[in-house]
Formats: sequence, structure tokens, C-alpha cells
Amino acid sequence: MQAELFSAAGGQTNAWADFDNDGDLDEFVGFRGRANRLYRDVLPDLVKTHDASHGVQWIDFDNDGALDLALANNDAQGGHYLFHNRLTADRARASIAIDVVDARGRHTKSGAEVRVYAAGTRRLISSALVDSGSGYCSQNVMPAHLGVAGHARVDVEVTVLTKSGRKIVAHRNVDPRTAPRPLVINARQ
Repeated sequence: MQAELFSAAGGQTNAWADFDNDGDLDEFVGFRGRANRLYRDVLPDLVKTHDASHGVQWIDFDNDGALDLALANNDAQGGHYLFHNRLTADRARASIAIDVVDARGRHTKSGAEVRVYAAGTRRLISSALVDSGSGYCSQNVMPAHLGVAGHARVDVEVTVLTKSGRKIVAHRNVDPRTAPRPLVINARQ
């Protein structure tokens, strides 16, 4: 993480995601009155020129496996922007989307932990929390998106808190390239 992140004033909203599916988290930070920033890789200059970003959400709007970036802005143009991530098809499919629902199919499992392991091992590839919104103006029921860095098969575990403690629901030997998008995991209590 760049040290300047902690000394830069005016940060309005942020969101963590593995937008390039390399297995490492990246962070977008929207600023008031200055250029937005993406920490880890390079965004097109178009994103950097927008300021006054109040809401941010990583979303795979076209279901190609690559996270796209949506900004809710309060700039002079009053614009809300959607930036399409143009990863190659192979790189985009190196991901898995997990939708965690309760016994009635409702999105009530915010805070559930999603972990992806290399199939048949305990080698962690990626992890995420089920999020209900990553900042101001961005509440949602989006699936957790995890980069799998080219693994052909993975094991997916979802941990939810229940009245009696932690419960783990597992799906083994999942092929991210052919798994439904999103893969719905029912975390019954």
C-alpha cells in the first residue's frame, strides 16, 4: 500500500476488490476536489480526472468475470459513471462470484466470510467478506467476487455466524470457468 494513502486528505469513499483477478486486493479511493486513485494497478486517465466521488462499487455488470467500476459522483456535471474493465477473456474468467443467501433465498448474510482454496488443499487463494455496501451511496446485494489466479479447480467455503457459533458451508472441486455466475451458496442456520 502506498504510504501517501494515509496522509492524503479528502478521501470520501473506498472499495477493495481484486479487479485484475491476480489474487491480490486492489483499492479504489474517491477524493473530494482531487483526482481519484486506484492502488496497485493503473486505471485509465478518465477515472483519475473525476473528483467528488461519493459512492463506489465494484460490479461485474456484464457478467464476464472482470469487475467493472461504478462511481456515484457529486461533481459539476452531476454524473454517475460506469467504467468497463477490459481484461482478456482468459484473465476475466480467472474469478468466481459467490452469492450467499439464507434458507429463504434472501441476502441476510452480510459479514459472512468467503474463502477459496486450491482444490483438495488448505492453500488459500483468495478471501472476501459478503458486503452490503462499500461506502456512501453504494448499498447493495452484490456477490463476493474473488480472483483465483488461474486455478482450474477450487474449494469454496462460506463461514456464517449463527446463534450457536460459526457454521461452514463448503462446495468442493468447483471449476471457476464453468461455475454459475454467481454461484449461489445457501447458508442455512
